[in-house]
Amino acid sequence: MVLTAILTTSCAVLTKSQVEMVNKLTVASDTVSITPKVIFDELAIVRLERGLYYAASLTTASAREKEINALAAASIADQQLVNRSDVYVNVLNSYLRALRSISNATRWTQYGTEWRGLGRNIDSLIIRLNQTDLLDTDLTVGWAKLSGQYMGYLSEKYSGARQAKAVKSFVTEGDTLVAACVDGLVGLLQKGELIELIDNETRGLKNNYNAYLQRLEMSGSMPDMEYDRMYIDLFKRAEKAKNIRTRCITALQSLKRAHKKLVSELGRRKNIDYLIEELLELNTLALYLQSQMD
Repeated sequence: MVLTAILTTSCAVLTKSQVEMVNKLTVASDTVSITPKVIFDELAIVRLERGLYYAASLTTASAREKEINALAAASIADQQLVNRSDVYVNVLNSYLRALRSISNATRWTQYGTEWRGLGRNIDSLIIRLNQTDLLDTDLTVGWAKLSGQYMGYLSEKYSGARQAKAVKSFVTEGDTLVAACVDGLVGLLQKGELIELIDNETRGLKNNYNAYLQRLEMSGSMPDMEYDRMYIDLFKRAEKAKNIRTRCITALQSLKRAHKKLVSELGRRKNIDYLIEELLELNTLALYLQSQMD
């Protein structure tokens, strides 16, 4: 099924403030959309490195070889989880980049020719997502065609009206896409296995570091300060994953609500001289997540 462009309909164009509101949503969403990948990446690093501490505490070559092989297998499994989240994140980010591009007044007149490329990128990522077993119903493609239709409407005289229709079209058609990606990411973050994994990694890191220190003590060796620094860094990574998981779920759900709210707001031609509650909540959560990842 191909997306139906709304450019040729007689619907009213948007106000300047409505277009600006869409652009604000895409900016606030940047941090939120990448946070799940950060969580899974951090946990994968902690799991691998803390396992190396334990391997270093083993006294026989066979035991160490067995542990290193187990770590290699676990690392591959962790990467598969990261890849699953990446599928959702890449689709969502591509959509948000395209929406930010068409809702930016400067880029409307200067970079219109890049939209077809943005549309093709969204389509290719959606096709990849549809080929997985992550969705019950396939997402529709056709963003390249929809983007390409905007390229013929770039004259100075009509650009404002055409931009408004393009923005409204993208937001309306994109709501299902945003909802599917958000629901998929939230599902991954809410899994009981993930919560248990975070707790296990924190405990495992402490235990494995202690085993490493005990081995050094038995051999009469002094600990390397670099490994102590690494332990502190890993501990902070584990705590970061734990702290931002819940806020990330809330922020993703806020993104879904804010986007849906925009669909209804853009259905009425009016100036928006206030921050809609959903967007204000999204901004607040995005700022918190950004502060935790710096």
